[in-house]
Amino acid sequence: MPVTADQFTVAHTTPDMAEALAEIQRACFPTLSQEELITAEQFRAHIRAFPAGQHVVLNKDGVPVASSTDLITNMDFEHPEHRYMELTGNNWLTTHNPKGEWLYGCDIGVHPDYQGLGLSRMLYAARRALVKRLDLKGHVAGGMLKGYHKYKNAMDVRTYVDKVSRGELTDPVLSVQLKQGFKVAAIINHYLDDPSCDNKAALIVWHNEEHKP
Repeated sequence: MPVTADQFTVAHTTPDMAEALAEIQRACFPTLSQEELITAEQFRAHIRAFPAGQHVVLNKDGVPVASSTDLITNMDFEHPEHRYMELTGNNWLTTHNPKGEWLYGCDIGVHPDYQGLGLSRMLYAARRALVKRLDLKGHVAGGMLKGYHKYKNAMDVRTYVDKVSRGELTDPVLSVQLKQGFKVAAIINHYLDDPSCDNKAALIVWHNEEHKP
C-alpha cells in the first residue's frame, strides 16, 4: 500500500525529538559544512527561543521524519545580502526578534526516505498559518539553489534562477518553494558553505495578504 501525506501529522517540536532531527539534518544536507548543520542541542535551543516557530512532521508511528525551523526578524530588502549563520545566530536563534515583521525560514528538511510525499507542503502550510496568526507581513527565506552546481559553468546564477522561475529548469529546493507561492526577490551570493549551491541562495518572499498594518 503506498504511503500518502494523510498518514503524517504536523506538530510543534519538543525537546525529546532533538536527536532525531539532528539525524535528519545530516541525511538531508550531506554537502553542507559541519559548522552549519543544526545539532541536537541547537534544536533544543530553538524551542526555548521561539517554540511556536518550530514544526515537525511525524509518521504514523510518531517518529519525526521532517522538520522546519523559523524565527522572527526585520528585513531590509534594499540590502538583501546576508549570511545564514549570521541571521540565525550561528544556528542558536539568539537573533529571534518577537517584535519583528517577518517570519524567516531558517531550515526545512525532509528525510530522504520520505521525500516526494508532500511533507514540505505540510510544513509550509504550518508556517503560513503561523504568519497569519501572528499578523506578520509574510514569510521570507534563503532558498538553497541545490541544482546550480550542475549549471554554474554554463550560466550565471541570475540566469539559472530565471530559468527555474519560468519552469525551464527544475531546482530541488527553489522549484518546490515557487510552487508554494514564493517569489524570488534577490540573489544572495554568500549565503552558506555548500558546494551543491555554489554557496548561493535565492531570497524568496511570500506576502501575507491578510496583514493589517
